[in-house]
Amino acid sequence: MGIAGWIEGGLAWIGARARWLLAIGVLVAFVMPALSAVFRPWLGVFVALVFCVAVLRIDLATLGHRLMRPRHLAVLCLWSVGLMAVTPAVLWGLGQGLGLPEPHLAALVYTGVAPPITSAAALCLLIGLDAVFALELTLVATVLTPLIGPPVAAALLGEAAPIAPLDLASRVAGLILAGGAAALVLRRVMGAERIARKSTALDGVSAIAMWLVVIAVLDGASALVLARPVEALGVLVLALGVNFGLQLVVGCGLARAMPGRAGAAGLAWGNRTVALYLAALPFEPVFALYVAVYQIPMLFTPLLTGPILRRRVRE
Repeated sequence: MGIAGWIEGGLAWIGARARWLLAIGVLVAFVMPALSAVFRPWLGVFVALVFCVAVLRIDLATLGHRLMRPRHLAVLCLWSVGLMAVTPAVLWGLGQGLGLPEPHLAALVYTGVAPPITSAAALCLLIGLDAVFALELTLVATVLTPLIGPPVAAALLGEAAPIAPLDLASRVAGLILAGGAAALVLRRVMGAERIARKSTALDGVSAIAMWLVVIAVLDGASALVLARPVEALGVLVLALGVNFGLQLVVGCGLARAMPGRAGAAGLAWGNRTVALYLAALPFEPVFALYVAVYQIPMLFTPLLTGPILRRRVRE
């Protein structure tokens, strides 16, 4: 076996154990502040890489045919508006009512204006939910993110927004386009059959990319944990509450009206690519810590909320 074979075998080993290794990786990242400082300038590259690996595995030609139906596309756009315009307004109102400090309020808003995680469809397949709907919603919402997210965040945060919405939109669009363009080139070079054969190895690449994101995110956040542990614990509770809360409220709330899509909608509503905004915004330690610990409920979704969402769909 050559070097390429060893590398592929190693990536496949990581990919087969990605969820548990990522959970351990989050804990390891907290004790590697020096490495975090080195990786911080590369955060945008790592986020684009996560997008790249996810889009690489999507058959965009087949998906495009479905999205070409005007009514179907219009419905998905409405879902996206609810996801990234209505939800952040509700979260902002709840945060105001609870009297949360400005950094925590901003974290809520940027969660609400973020698209679903690129692995939402894969999680739905694992749990037994509507993966096709999750994939379509993720794709449409991601494309619309630069148009919806920054203006909504600016409207809710006002002067607290660190940069102008147009500037933020261009940065977010750049990250999405960079990852998407790289995926299209690689898909053309590798071919669909080869990508399908290497799926476990690609899981390993995705896991490494996500771990790199977490390490880069924690630059400066680890110091906050040591200096203000009570506040850090509050950030963790906030991240857990937002993620799991959105999953259960949306998933269970829509169970009677649209049982086929409710579970997938709940999963997509709670699991967001918040790191996209962290990569585009000036560094803020509370938000950085929030994004880091937000990975924890995403990793445990299949174990904790997944069975509840699946059961609600079947009722």
